[in-house]
Amino acid sequence: MKSLILELESFESEYGGGAVDMPSFSRWLMERHAQNASTTAQLADRLQWNGKNRGGQPHYTASSLLTHLGRYKMNYVRMALEGTPFDTYDEFAFVLSLVFAGSYTQSQLIEKHVQLKPTGMEIIRRLLRKNLIVQEVSQDDKRSKKLSVTDMGRAAFYKTLSRINAVNDMVMSPLNRQEQLQLLELLQKLDKPHREVFEHEKKLGLPELMAKFNIRVHERDEDH
Repeated sequence: MKSLILELESFESEYGGGAVDMPSFSRWLMERHAQNASTTAQLADRLQWNGKNRGGQPHYTASSLLTHLGRYKMNYVRMALEGTPFDTYDEFAFVLSLVFAGSYTQSQLIEKHVQLKPTGMEIIRRLLRKNLIVQEVSQDDKRSKKLSVTDMGRAAFYKTLSRINAVNDMVMSPLNRQEQLQLLELLQKLDKPHREVFEHEKKLGLPELMAKFNIRVHERDEDH
């Protein structure tokens, strides 16, 4: 029903919000989806992925490529951080959040960066030891402690920022502006449901997660 309402809104917008009758909407909907199906078929013919002609699914390869891209980026970042106070990209990213947000509690900062608590706490301890950040009692709630960036941390951040920006430019350089925006839209769509799980449903096991995402295991005959 939600999908149908969105389609109806698109139809009304395209035709100037005039009177809508069922036959014209039905024709528009059929033509729209026929066109989408044709475009999808053409795209599938053009693209290659692992096991394409043996039942392999394109999103399996897409998922692997996301992992590869993350590794390429981290290799570039490692070089960019040489000679800076930051030993890892996570350290830089934590300070980035504090520079632009002002302050966070430890838990807030760890969750923002999708880190497990032990890993996040170790990153924070390293930054504290280097005097790049400081932890102080919150002015708003005396029972809470907030992390904020020091003058040394701010200076180190801005000195390193241009290098990290150059890395991001390198990673995205094969894409034009429109493709970068399309990629951002798709990644935000991918991120949203998984971030909700990370923030609110960490204790779910694999069977519960599969049910949540409507995923079924397809058994294969190992002889084939």
